[in-house]
Formats: sequence, C-alpha cells, structure tokens
Amino acid sequence: MAGKLTAPTQEAISQDFVDRIPDLVALLEPAVTDVPRQERQWVFYGSQPIGQGQEGSDLDAFLLHNGSPHLAPHRRSAVWDARPVTIYVLSHSDLADDGLRRQFGGYFTLKLFGPFVTDRPGRDLSLSQHTARFLAPLSELLALGQPDASWSADQLLAHAHLAFLDLYPDAAGYLARLLRNPPLMARVWAHQRRTYLEALRTAGYISPTGTRGEWAYSGHTPVDDADRERARCTARFWAFGAVSHEADPSFPDVYFRKTDTHAAPHEQHAALAFLHGIAEGGEAP
Repeated sequence: MAGKLTAPTQEAISQDFVDRIPDLVALLEPAVTDVPRQERQWVFYGSQPIGQGQEGSDLDAFLLHNGSPHLAPHRRSAVWDARPVTIYVLSHSDLADDGLRRQFGGYFTLKLFGPFVTDRPGRDLSLSQHTARFLAPLSELLALGQPDASWSADQLLAHAHLAFLDLYPDAAGYLARLLRNPPLMARVWAHQRRTYLEALRTAGYISPTGTRGEWAYSGHTPVDDADRERARCTARFWAFGAVSHEADPSFPDVYFRKTDTHAAPHEQHAALAFLHGIAEGGEAP
C-alpha cells in the first residue's frame, strides 16, 4: 500500500481511525490467513470510522478478495483493543452481484451506503457504485411518481434513503440516532451526498439537467416488477442474515429489538418524515 491514507471526507471520517488502519489490518490478519491474498481490500464501516464508537461497541468490517471456489460469503469474529470485531469475508464478485442483481438483498451493499473507509482508497468509488446499482432503480420508483423530473443532489440522496427504508423500515433507527446530533448528521449527510452522487453519475444512473446543478434519472436497468423485487430483496437479506448468525431463525427479531432499543418508534417516524420533507424540496441538513 503506497502513500499515506487520508480520510476521504475529513469532516465525516475520523482521521485518527484512518491513521490506525495499517496496524488494524496487521492485527486482524491472524483471523483471515486462509483468505486469498490477491486483490484484498479491507473495508471498515459503522460507528467507529466516524469517531462515534462507544465503550464496548464493536467494529464492523469487510474483507474483499478475488474469489475462491471454496469460500462462500460468511461472517467471522475477532478482537481489536478489547472490542469485538465482525468481519464479513466475501469476494469482489459477491459484492458486485449484491449490487446489480441484489443477490443478498443488500446485506452487503447497503452497509456501504453510509460512510466507510478502506485500506485501498483508490477503489472506494467502485464500492459506492455497487450501492448505487442496488438503490438507484428502486429510488427512481419512489421519486414522487415523476421519473422525468429534475432533482437536486439532496433529493437524490433522500430518494435513496426512502428506497432503503421501503425495504427495511427498521433502518430508520440509524437515521434517528444521527438526528439527535445535528452537527454529526450534517457531516454524514454531506459525505453521503458527495459519494452517492458521484457513484450515481459514474455508474450512469443520472445525467445533469439545465444549469442549476440538478439531475435526472437515466432509467438504467429499470425494475419491471417492483413488488416482487422488494419481496425477493427482503427474503434474501433475512435468509443470509440468519445463516451468517449461526443459522438462528430469531435473527430478524434480534435486529428489530436492537433498533427499538436505540430509537423509539416516534423517533423512527420522525426520521422518515425528515426524508420525505427533503424529497419534496425541503431543506437538507
């Protein structure tokens, strides 16, 4: 890895965390010695990279690799500074399948919708493009029934959040927690707006309109049967989640309880209203 890693958005990603990535990767190596080394990329997401990790909170990571016929996507555990670490091991092609074909219902690509940081930042845009491929066609369906209209970058991001929550309403708990901290929410929103817009643009899902900095959806890879596509996404998401958590059929309920513990239902509803307001032309943070 050449050169010094730099936080892609200084205001959103903790530079202290970025500076620790080389040592962190070396510390996690014993947990992944059997994973192919070719084209490896470590990806860190969740609360730790944005400097919001609390005492006892875990670290979330992907280890992407170039593929092996004997290595299906799966979850592993490790320890970092006495913190538990969750490592999802998957190939670059697995991640691509989750984006374009929604093969795992967004289990991987949607984790990269929020701020993340990697040990190979030159490839970060390609990771965000997988998320754009997952969300953009679903977002266009929710664009207020006006697919040919022009939208601001904030509205495009709000559409993406709404498409996410249309599949997994409990994910509003994450947004609700951010809204309790307006400065942090503003930083995360600005980061998402920049990275998601660039991913949409470079993947061909939007094109500029006029001179006011607005965009139109391109209709690239449309969803023909929205109800069936949503049903298949959620089925795949919960199936993989249960399998990767020791084949526990109660995994969805664990997820639901965790959401309600961290954000009350009225906070989750407020987060949804916040997104609708922006999608309808309201002020972004």
